[in-house]
Formats: sequence, C-alpha cells, structure tokens
Amino acid sequence: GEEIKAILHQHEKLFDTSKPAVAINVKPHEIKTLDHPPSSSRPYRSTPDKEEEMYKIVQDLLHNGLIRKSYSPYAAPALLVAKHDGSWRMVVDFKKLNNLTIKDNHPLPNMEQTIRRLDGGYKFFSKLDMKSGFW
Repeated sequence: GEEIKAILHQHEKLFDTSKPAVAINVKPHEIKTLDHPPSSSRPYRSTPDKEEEMYKIVQDLLHNGLIRKSYSPYAAPALLVAKHDGSWRMVVDFKKLNNLTIKDNHPLPNMEQTIRRLDGGYKFFSKLDMKSGFW
C-alpha cells in the first residue's frame, strides 16, 4: 500500500487531474418503458451537511459536463454513501424506474475476440477512471 502510494506520488505528473474528458461519440440512449405513468419518488431525508455535500457533487458534475438539467417527468431519489476514505459518493435509487423499464438484453462482446480485433501490435491498451469509476 504505502510503497504504491510513494511510486504514484513520485510520478504524479503522469496523471491528468484536469476536467474529466467525456466521450464525444456516445450515441443517444433511449430507455423504453411500459405503458405506465412516469415514476416519481420524493427525496430521501437528509441532514443539512449532506445536502450541502450533495449540492457540491451535483455542481461539479454539471460543471464537468457529466450531467445536464432535466425536465423529465421521471424522478428518482439520490443519497450519499460514505467511501472508505471518508468522502462521499452520490448514488441514485432507480428501483421504481427499473420496474417500469422494458428489458433490453444485449450480451456483452467476448473480450478476447475484441482484443484480437485490435491486432495492431499494441503492448498495452487501457483506459481507466479510478477516481469516479461508478459513473
């Protein structure tokens, strides 16, 4: 643990800590729902401290272009979950929406075949978001 931290700090200039890049070639995604009124849930109760932290997280996501304002009739409650380091992760409870969603099952491609298709003599191929890997 500490040895890895020391190596990472020694090479911190290799890490991009600027505004997160968002893929610009993402195709629009449509969630198809059953013929049913939109689901809507009230926000969960929270403390003023958590509400302030949630506001900061939302503002950061807006600023970085990861979310945008929405006027959808669907609404799902968000809450904060503590990370191991004491910071917070915002999660959204989509249970009600999931119950109204028409399942659209597509198997994931076989990773070994996908890597073979990249056959360009690459030694390494990786793209990671280790800080915010949940969104």
